[in-house]
Amino acid sequence: MMKKVLSGLTVLSVISFSFAQSLEERVENLEKKIKQLEERVLQLEGKPVIQSKEKEPILLKEGVKPVEYTMIQKKFHKGENKLYDRDDKILLVFNFTSNFKKDVDVLYGNLKIYDKSGNELLTQPIKVYKPLDFIRSNKIKPGETFRRTIEIIYETDKPNLKYIKDAPVEDLKIEIQFNKVEFSDGSVEFLN
Repeated sequence: MMKKVLSGLTVLSVISFSFAQSLEERVENLEKKIKQLEERVLQLEGKPVIQSKEKEPILLKEGVKPVEYTMIQKKFHKGENKLYDRDDKILLVFNFTSNFKKDVDVLYGNLKIYDKSGNELLTQPIKVYKPLDFIRSNKIKPGETFRRTIEIIYETDKPNLKYIKDAPVEDLKIEIQFNKVEFSDGSVEFLN
């Protein structure tokens, strides 16, 4: 009888220990999620996010921008086909260089255009990615430079867009501020 009671207590203590351990793991996972949510709220509020010391750096070199860009050309595209190409567009062609240590799927940010006096003419959310290519990978490799065109739908009734369309490139200040990156491994990083 005593052996049965002891073996029952042993089984019960093992079960309670494993339950407590899994409960502790669940609490740790929840704490990690809360920290990620707090960082996201700070990022959305425009406050600096303090990165933890134990986090591995995501950039190839310290002191460089996560993504460098150079505008190559500005052109205007007149919509010709009313079925699929119905909008006139201002096209900005850029070379982008990834400074991340990992392969990137998508970069998110905002395109901002100012006149030469510093007045903001346009702010537009953008998504930068490589197009699907069956021969080469559509992942953005570390250190890779690739070309993408950002389209701005042209509306004739908006004077700012008319100015952007007609002004020479030297009279425009064009900035891209990246705020989020989705890596090919499924991880997501919010940039300050």
